[in-house]
Amino acid sequence: MTYRAITGTFLDEMTHDIPSQNWGPDEWRREFDTFVEAGIDTVIMIRTGYMEKLAAPSQTVADHRRVLPVYVDLVRLFLDLAAERNIDLFFGLYDSGYHWHRNDWTVEVELNRRYLHEMYDRYGSSPAFRGWYLPHETIDSGMRIIDINTALAREIRTFSDLPILVSPFFHGRTDQASGPRGSVRSVEEHARAWEEIFTAYSGLVTYCAFQDGTADLLALEELTAATAKAADKAGITLWSNLESFDRDMHIKFPPLDWRKLAHKLDVVQPYVEKVITFEFSHFLSPNSTWTSAQNLYRRYQDHLAVRNGSH
Repeated sequence: MTYRAITGTFLDEMTHDIPSQNWGPDEWRREFDTFVEAGIDTVIMIRTGYMEKLAAPSQTVADHRRVLPVYVDLVRLFLDLAAERNIDLFFGLYDSGYHWHRNDWTVEVELNRRYLHEMYDRYGSSPAFRGWYLPHETIDSGMRIIDINTALAREIRTFSDLPILVSPFFHGRTDQASGPRGSVRSVEEHARAWEEIFTAYSGLVTYCAFQDGTADLLALEELTAATAKAADKAGITLWSNLESFDRDMHIKFPPLDWRKLAHKLDVVQPYVEKVITFEFSHFLSPNSTWTSAQNLYRRYQDHLAVRNGSH
């Protein structure tokens, strides 16, 4: 079996809980060139709007709430850079950060229905627009996530057959930066919960990539194996979202220790079709403002050389 390297990354310029690198078009052009050098063929805009912040102008959101000015259309910039390099871009929807957290899920869905049509009318003709990302991430079926994601996926399917990606998280550890999450669920409990969710997603969601940093390192392989079995039963292809930041620190968030990255990449190999990361540009890029991210990239390349027998 060919060793699976990281071939996709999220793009997070809404910077919800990580520092901005304050990059402009020139820095992003350099970064997309680095994606090609690193073997990354897929980028996922994790969200194109969050609360009052937008990656591109949206009349839909502006009519709904007050928003901050958009100085650079990052959606257009990323699509153009991706198209020039034959990189696939998955478009992330809008996250209000409000309605669905208050169980007002129908408002979240209706807002996103209008938003996704507005955005697709504007950007859908780009040759790089090759998928969708549903940004409402949860641990299980709480917060009406099945209703939210199936409603949005069905809306997308009325006009687009492009693949749809979700990236939930495991109920598997304590996050030092965010505080305790409560009791850890067993592999069996996790499998039962996600069999139900995957059944609801069947025929709508194409790919699922669990956030691996939300699992205990020693439990990750068993959890991934159980998830792969449940996903396969529903016809959903499993990816892995390798978090290249470290949840074991008390700050949000430094780059990951390279040994953790190597372990997480190793153990998912038999179970996933593709490995993506959150998120290359901040935590794994040789262009990152974090020196430790630059070092992590070198250690990652060393690890790939060993696994591919060239070192």
